[in-house]
Amino acid sequence: MGWDWDWAIGGITDEIPRTTGPECINYMTDKRRWIETILLSALFIYIMRRSWQRLAPIRLPPLHEIQKPHSPTRLFLLIAMSVIFGIEMGFKLSGQSMIFALNPCHVQTCLQIYLLAAKPTKTTTALFRIQMSNLNGPFLAFVFPEVEGRTYPFEQATYWIQHALLYIIPIYIIRSGNYHSNRCCFLFSSLFLFLLSGAYTVEDLGEFHWSHIGTAFMLFYHFLLLSPLSIFTGINLDHMLCAAMSDPFQGPNYRLFACCHQTLLCPLLSKGTVLLFGRGSRNSAALNGSSGVREAMNDAPQYHQLSSPEYATQKEATEALIRHRYNTQATTAAEGGHQHDVGDIAAMSAEYTMPTTKID
Repeated sequence: MGWDWDWAIGGITDEIPRTTGPECINYMTDKRRWIETILLSALFIYIMRRSWQRLAPIRLPPLHEIQKPHSPTRLFLLIAMSVIFGIEMGFKLSGQSMIFALNPCHVQTCLQIYLLAAKPTKTTTALFRIQMSNLNGPFLAFVFPEVEGRTYPFEQATYWIQHALLYIIPIYIIRSGNYHSNRCCFLFSSLFLFLLSGAYTVEDLGEFHWSHIGTAFMLFYHFLLLSPLSIFTGINLDHMLCAAMSDPFQGPNYRLFACCHQTLLCPLLSKGTVLLFGRGSRNSAALNGSSGVREAMNDAPQYHQLSSPEYATQKEATEALIRHRYNTQATTAAEGGHQHDVGDIAAMSAEYTMPTTKID
């Protein structure tokens, strides 16, 4: 007895052009689809691996920042997105089209719900930076809306609300992640670098390693998962079976054209969003490049970012504390035009002696 997939694909018909049906299935040959899937998937894996090896370390804020309760705005966005996503899945189940839940915007919705609910970690920071390169989904949903098949009451409204939240939530996270840095960079410039390295921040505007990973992963998801499923089911999942009616690049090469223009659009939307709505991100790029010594020192974890068991020896604890104070003084000196030399570091080393191997 075979599986009953009516709940997932039973309600999908060819009444909506290029959703399924012979025209979409025969748009290009399956051989061409499989060749593109294999070759492009290998290319995207190579891009992700190469970019991953060049990433700078992710630095987390101090423990008291991580343990702060969620703000009312964050909770409202979390509840709103969860409710809208639940309603959307209800429509999919009711219409027997649950397979469309695999479309990237629904996957990104689940990811953003998790990011809003979770505490900052290196994993959530990486996920946030990757999904910043997937803002092309909500952007294109507004530019080329597809609401013809949404016939249930409120179903079209959930389309607009969901895609609006997909863009609003990253903006909120960027601004909340940099909120303190924007204010303190004027009042306490010595803490600027540390505060700017909050968990939910993005790479500097001039760096594209995370953008490359996010864009390559998004395309990899399309070709590795959606393309084979489209071939097996005959359903046009995110236009991997045939081009949309509104696609300006009609023809069998439309997927190759899509890889090219989305490779340009994704970083443009990601960097443009940070440039327009981020607080302090432009200063971050200039500050990180202003002092080679400071940048090298900041690659290591700071003493207030480590718990007591992470200090193996008294020497390591002393060096961490010295490094923190030197970073603070180096930042202040860079703004005041003063320089530090080896004697300053030696003086700080002599000043700090730890009676124990822990810092409480």
